[in-house]
Amino acid sequence: MNKHFIKQFFVAISVIFTVMFFFAVVRAQVNHPPAVQDVFVNNYAFNYSDFYSVSNPITPAVGATKNIYVNGRVFDEDGVGTSYEDGDINTIELQFYRSNIGANCTPDPNDCYRVYCSVTPNSGTVLNYSCLIELSYIADSTMTGGTHESEVWNAEVVAKDDAQSVDSTIKETEINTILALLIPQTLDFGTLTRAQATTPQNNVEFTLLQQGNDIVSVEVSGSSMTCSVNGSIPLEDIQWSLSDVGAGDVLSNALTSSPINTGLSVGTDDDVGLSKSLYWNIVMPDVVSGLCSGTSVISATPF
Repeated sequence: MNKHFIKQFFVAISVIFTVMFFFAVVRAQVNHPPAVQDVFVNNYAFNYSDFYSVSNPITPAVGATKNIYVNGRVFDEDGVGTSYEDGDINTIELQFYRSNIGANCTPDPNDCYRVYCSVTPNSGTVLNYSCLIELSYIADSTMTGGTHESEVWNAEVVAKDDAQSVDSTIKETEINTILALLIPQTLDFGTLTRAQATTPQNNVEFTLLQQGNDIVSVEVSGSSMTCSVNGSIPLEDIQWSLSDVGAGDVLSNALTSSPINTGLSVGTDDDVGLSKSLYWNIVMPDVVSGLCSGTSVISATPF
């Protein structure tokens, strides 16, 4: 083989280089939002049935708070762990409000309650929740005759995950009307002398305290007093007033045997006040002695 042939052979050969490219495929993690599966209003924590509803209203406790629980379950495909700390659920909040007030309201015992809920594990993707409402006795009534009878109460459960995705579900319920007023049991003028009339310094103030969620009108009536040794005290000498005045004042009114509306109303708005006062006076006759007693009636009626 001659040198010329060898040179042509090598020239004719093509050297092929194979270039290999490597691609790293990165998948973006997709967040799945939470889902509030159900909402139940009950007397007990973590109870998954409706005790209260539109057809079975909540009746507040007279003059006290009542524990109401809103329970249910929240699902999250990304996993929930056993608590807020080790799963994808960040918070579960209850907003319990009168419908015209709306969500994200400012907490107020009359119309808005906001609480964070306790949780327990259910499964890898479901948390049980329970939210405690300490319902005030002045929570607005939405039933017939109540202060807001055209509305309902909404129990809105809001679940938020670590990516701030949100889901919410609402359950409607109602609150019953309670007419209740705390009235002192004894009207005691103490020891007085014959012909003595009480003054603003020694009259008797009766504080009437709201104990329900219905505006109360106040009526009064009574009977004369009989005395254990001698005489009696006529009905007209037992007097009531809306002002701190003495017996015989122009603002003082004689007690009557038939109920009379005093014009006094005790409201349910804690920002305005939940109590009102009645002032009682008496005029002692010239001839009377002993322990004198009778009956004075204070009645609470719907406003």
